[in-house]
Amino acid sequence: MEIITKILDSEALHDNPVNDKPQREVTIIENSPKENTPLLVGLAGFFGSSRSFLNKSYTNIDFMDVLNKISKKYSFIIILPDTMTYFRGNQYVNSTAVGNYSDFITKDLIKFLFKIYGKRDVYLFGKSSGGFGSIYNALHNPDIFSGFIDISGDSYFHYSYLRDFPVAYKILKNLGIKKFMEKFNSDYIHSQDELTAENIIAMSAFYSPKNTEINLPFDLNDGGLNEHWNAWLKFDPVNIIDTSGISLKNKKIILQTGIYDEYSINIGMNMIHEKLSMLNISHTYKEYPVGHFNTNHLYLESMPEILKDY
Repeated sequence: MEIITKILDSEALHDNPVNDKPQREVTIIENSPKENTPLLVGLAGFFGSSRSFLNKSYTNIDFMDVLNKISKKYSFIIILPDTMTYFRGNQYVNSTAVGNYSDFITKDLIKFLFKIYGKRDVYLFGKSSGGFGSIYNALHNPDIFSGFIDISGDSYFHYSYLRDFPVAYKILKNLGIKKFMEKFNSDYIHSQDELTAENIIAMSAFYSPKNTEINLPFDLNDGGLNEHWNAWLKFDPVNIIDTSGISLKNKKIILQTGIYDEYSINIGMNMIHEKLSMLNISHTYKEYPVGHFNTNHLYLESMPEILKDY
């Protein structure tokens, strides 16, 4: 395997509202690429970015361990773009409060890759927020992507997000978003509740912005849900499948999840599976006796499912 690093100057990210750099590092991992070897674009989970895929674990199988194992049998080209933002992660959608990260992936990155490798099949893959970004962008860009791997991607927001709202409300009701972010950025360490609050702010920046303003899905006066929650639900893959699911026909779709997921995302993943089945859209769905974290080993099954056809 060879690891290559290139820099992409993204047109979509120029003049973004939080002044994140538009020049992004793209890590490419090649293993005996052939003329028809597909491009597999990895989207990191929240609080992570491209280099997170390269982290070494001494207690669990890590992503590079996965690639080493499958490299003996398959050729591949893995693409890992830097997608980190001011909000400590990404949901891979276009946002007036963060930046046009769907365009970054579907326009700038794809153009960049085709210039290097020529036009060829492209797949998305990721876990958690990366899984969400994979299914979301595949649903909206069926002309670009041949399929995706979604491992416990954010779905059925009623279960996966609502549970965190009371925690975020407790912290934000006295500080508000601006003061909390100033404190968060200046502190060296953060409690789990603070990370939860920051995550909800970030999701609001992606799902329910108005221009550069971030609108929380609950009222800071009494904690009750407000109209911005409806804006969130428009991004829920469980809902998008109802209107755009047919766009996934003839795509390679692999859904994987843990039955002990700490955010109950397995329920949303099963709902996606059931809805795809109702639409007669071929896909692979598998549940495992694991939780939300330390699931790199699931790629040992899903990546070969894609690569075996090449």
